[in-house]
Amino acid sequence: MNDLSRRYTNVEYAPVDISEYADGNIGIPYVWSYDSKQPGPHVMICGIMHGNEIAGAEILVRMLKNTVRPENGRITFCFGNPDAYARFDCAAPYLNRFIDADINRVWGPELEDPYNQGSEVRRARALRPIVDTVDYLLDIHTMQGRGRPVALIQGKTAALDLIANITSIPIVLTGTMHQAERLRLRDYAQFGDPDDKAVAIQLEAGQHWEASAIAQGELIAMDFLECVGVLPRQSKPRAQKQLHLEVVEIVLPKGGIFEYAKDFENGTFFPHRGALLGFSGPERVEVLTPIDNCYFIMPVHFRLDGGSCGRFARSIPGKVSA
Repeated sequence: MNDLSRRYTNVEYAPVDISEYADGNIGIPYVWSYDSKQPGPHVMICGIMHGNEIAGAEILVRMLKNTVRPENGRITFCFGNPDAYARFDCAAPYLNRFIDADINRVWGPELEDPYNQGSEVRRARALRPIVDTVDYLLDIHTMQGRGRPVALIQGKTAALDLIANITSIPIVLTGTMHQAERLRLRDYAQFGDPDDKAVAIQLEAGQHWEASAIAQGELIAMDFLECVGVLPRQSKPRAQKQLHLEVVEIVLPKGGIFEYAKDFENGTFFPHRGALLGFSGPERVEVLTPIDNCYFIMPVHFRLDGGSCGRFARSIPGKVSA
């Protein structure tokens, strides 16, 4: 870990105690669901799919304690991976993302494999019956770098139409991600079907351990509930333009080694091709922006599992307003 990455290990707030929500109220641990008995969609808000992304737990607890309940349809609150969350350590916050496997990568054939009895696969199987009934999902994550929140979605019409109304989300990203063959929750079943109106949004609300991610995530979660119609609009949408991007290249470090040329925030804009992002591998090969008018999305500082360093993206013609 270099000096730049160490700057991102400060945890500004303590993880909230979620033990009182362990029983759930529909027979699934840590899942709470409320039905208005009025027509409307089934909406789920999920947090702590990754055990060290602790802002999601705080947001869910606030919404539960503030008795956020649907006026139409149904709202389900889901603490995604409570076992990994219980292991969170402020002294080493980059650890304990999961126990056996990333729960956001097991929504494909792993669910049907009887020999796979890993902690996260078993949790995903327990959640699947309720997830299968969801029309709109907001999966709250946080990210390693600082910068404006970004939403990762399927590029289907239903998703693009919905997210355009959630004006509290400043950046929207579509396109193929790293390890695309390992199905994420946002791409599972109805959410990944281009002809289905169900929509899943993976929100990266801010830097993992900065308190501002809680406020940003909570604001977007409430905006989401109002936009899908389970809560009434409390105010007119803010006049905030959204930046719509698509992935053009995933930055993969050679041998897991990467060093940024400087500290880049999420959404950093590079007007010209060939700008220096950093150095990859033991030979320190320069990594340059591949196109003009390029954005760098979700800088990664802790690559414990050999993951990517981030994504280069470009604006979608006709959809972008920076």
